[in-house]
Formats: sequence, structure tokens, C-alpha cells
Amino acid sequence: MKRFNAGLLVVVFILAAGAAHAQPIGEQSENSAVLLAMDNMVRTLGNNLGRRLTEERIEKVSLGPYSFRGGSTPLGEYLHNQLMQELVNRPNRSFTVLSTAVGADWTISGEIIETAGIFRIYTRLIRSSDRSIGAVFHTDFERTTQLAQMLNVITGGGLASSWENPMLFDIGDNSRVPVVNRTLSPGGEDYFLLIPATDGRLTVETTGNIDTYMEFYDADTNNLLDENDDGGSGTNAQIRITVEAGQRYIAMIRGFSSGTSGSYGFRAFIQTVEVHWNNPIVYEIGDNANAEPINRNLSSGDQDFFLLVPAVSGRLTVETTGNTDTYMEFYDAETREMLAENDDGGTGTNARIRHNVEEGRRYIALVKGYSSRVSGSYSFRAFIQAQVNFSPDEYEPNDDPDDAGWIEIGTPQTHNFHHADDVDWVKFRVEQSGRHTIRARGVVSNELDTFIELYDENFNMIAENDDGGEHRDSRLSRHLNAGVYYLKVWCLEDEPDQAYTISVTRD
Repeated sequence: MKRFNAGLLVVVFILAAGAAHAQPIGEQSENSAVLLAMDNMVRTLGNNLGRRLTEERIEKVSLGPYSFRGGSTPLGEYLHNQLMQELVNRPNRSFTVLSTAVGADWTISGEIIETAGIFRIYTRLIRSSDRSIGAVFHTDFERTTQLAQMLNVITGGGLASSWENPMLFDIGDNSRVPVVNRTLSPGGEDYFLLIPATDGRLTVETTGNIDTYMEFYDADTNNLLDENDDGGSGTNAQIRITVEAGQRYIAMIRGFSSGTSGSYGFRAFIQTVEVHWNNPIVYEIGDNANAEPINRNLSSGDQDFFLLVPAVSGRLTVETTGNTDTYMEFYDAETREMLAENDDGGTGTNARIRHNVEEGRRYIALVKGYSSRVSGSYSFRAFIQAQVNFSPDEYEPNDDPDDAGWIEIGTPQTHNFHHADDVDWVKFRVEQSGRHTIRARGVVSNELDTFIELYDENFNMIAENDDGGEHRDSRLSRHLNAGVYYLKVWCLEDEPDQAYTISVTRD
């Protein structure tokens, strides 16, 4: 095979083989065997790519570099130039090979990955318009000292990255993993390739003082899996997501606005928590919101695991209370599939999850600080209420103002939301001006998340309230003049599990 870049070959042979008189004959032979194997791989790859380009009737294609850990290497440049020569010299080719990606219909992307004692060379044919993958080829080479020398990164982590040539980041096993320091120019983007060695919950985040934005993709399907703005410290981005071992993911980092620029840090880690899965804290589920809590204390980076086995099927509420900013994840204990997660769904910065569960099935609630730096005391509790299917109450239909029924001041009424989108309208008459209190709360507990809106007789909104009561019930007080008023009551729950009372009282 013709090698057209003599200068590059000198670099490759010096790094790989050294001076002939200083290296044993056996090692010279091994280096020659490595290059011969590379040449054979490129020849086969060129034939496969050439056929595919012809079959797809591709007119213009560009060939990117073969990156290794986000940098350029002598071997990567050698592979790039040899493959370029193969494609350009292909007989009767119907496509043009461009020197840049501008104007190309497809891009050939190269990447070298080190894993499990081998070097794997990936080549991907990628459609420029939507980044879809048309073909993937890879060849494995046993890791040798000579091959490792040929993969010494010569340009470092400051290279510009792209979807086709992302920077490979070695995922850490805790939050102390070293960061990669990068600099964003206005409108710039960085792409990081992440390949987890184990299944688990991956944390991907930025650090620093600029306002970053992150998008997280499945690298093979190009599906956007998650995105985040200020989920980390300050204006940094942070994503927590369940990942699979060996699956390829891409984290894209950019400034929040096109004018954002400056330096930032990037890191990713999976924490191993196997021992806690096997030894969770057994919690006996209560049957109402007065269930006895467990008082716990979190150290920085600590996690608590609670085992929950419902005695009946129903709607389970799992929550924390206290002044510590907690974060909760809820799992099927047998499959370890995450069913739900929550940050501030409870009171203040407490976590709260409501989920339909099955009798006798095992579930795990994981509680930790919102960030690895959070520590302090908190309380945990869980209770279940039997699933309830409501029929329309006696006041229906009252889904709009024209059907609003009367409610007497001082006489509560019991209604229900017979489906999640049910809205109830009532009206009342104020005979004597004064301060009045309006409240909508659950019959069983104050956990029903009601919302009320108050209107005058011309349907001008006077006030509204969400959680002005003891917990999640709504309550407002206003001075009202004599006249007729309307109340709109609705629920923020996906599955309301109890009836509610609505009352108007004169203070």
C-alpha cells in the first residue's frame, strides 16, 4: 500500500520503533507487524466504505481525524491519511472526498478507545443533516507497548471537540474525580464521550463561574435523554441519569446564551452503593400521614436506603421532613429499575414521591443530600392509602361558572375530584362586609394538593392560593364587600386519592 506522507511516517517509526541500532530485531519485527495489520485494516475499511458510499449515492464526504482521549496521536494521523489515500485512489469512485466537513453530505468519524487490554478502532459514517449513523466498523488490536507509544497524545485536551470527534472522559467512582478544564468561546460547544464500565446512576456536571447548559444523548441513536441549566452549584449544569454498562453517551456543554464564554470544569462519576442495597433499613409503612417517622443524620456524600413492602395495593407516599435539602429516588427492589425521583416535592427543600404500589412487592427509597456537600438531620416516613375511584359527587355538574352551586358561609361542603382534570365551581353571597377565610383541604389529611381561585360577580380574579394552609391544602383570607363571589377549586395531583371540604367563614 502506498504511503504518501513521508514526514508522518518518520514520526510514526521513531515513536514506535526508535533507532534501528538501539532496538532488538524482535521488536522491529513486532512494529512492522503492527503497521502491516493497520494497513490491512485500512484497505478493508476503504473497500467497505467505498461500496457503502456508492450504494447510498453519496456525492460529497469528509474524513475527520481519528481521536484518542480527545487528542491527536501519530497513529490517529497515520490512519486518517492512509484511509484518505484509499478513498481518493478508489477506482471509478462516484463521490468526492472533501478536506473539511463544510458542504459534505456525510462525515467519516474515527475514534480509538482503550478498554479491557485492547485498543478498539471505530469508524462511523454519519449523515451531516441529522447526525444519524449510516454504518459502524471497528477492529480490535491487542494492547502492546509499541502500540501504546504510537498513541501518545501530542496535542492534549485543548482540541476543539465535535459530535463526530468527542473527547473521551474516564468516568470516576466518586465526586472527587479530577475535572477536565475547558474554555468556551461565544457560541462554542464541547462534546464528551462517556462509556460506563458498570450499570448505575451517573452524575455529569460542570464546575466554575460561567453559566453552562448541558444536553445528554445516547451516542448511537442521537436521542436526547436529558438536559439541564442550573441543576448544579450556582449556574453550573448537572444531570443525574441511569446508564448501562458499555453504552455510549455524549454530554454536550455550551453557554446558556450564545454570548457566554470563559473557563469551566467537567466531570462525571458513578458511585458504587451495592452494600446498602443488600442492607436497607426496613420501614413499616403507615396507613395515614401521621405514620411514625425515622430520624436520620446524613453525612456529606452519604445515602440512606429504606426497604418498603406494602401490605395492600394503593397510592404510597414517601417523604422527608426537616431542614436538610434532601433528594429521593424510588426503585423496584427486585429489578432495581428507578420508578420515580424527586427533589423539592415536599415542604421546603424536602423530597416527596407518590407512586402506585402492589401488595407484597419490595421497593427501595434512596435518600441523600441534594449535592454531595449536603449534611444534616432529617426524618423519613411512608404511608399508603387504598386506591379510591370516585364517582361524581352530588354537586356535579359544576365544571364552569354557569353551573356553580351555592355554599352557605359557615357551612362546609364535601366534594371530590372524580378525575385529575375535574374542576369545581361554587358561589356564595356576602351579606355584611368583612374579612373572610376560604379553605379547601383533604378530608383524610392535608396532603391533598388543592388550588383555589376567587372571583367577583363579573369574573374578575381577586386572589388565588396553592399551599396557604397547613401543608398542601389551599387557604386565603380577604376583606370582601357585600355581593356575590365565585370560587374555582381544582387539584394539582395526578390521581386525587381523597375527597375534600370547601368552606367560607367570616372572621
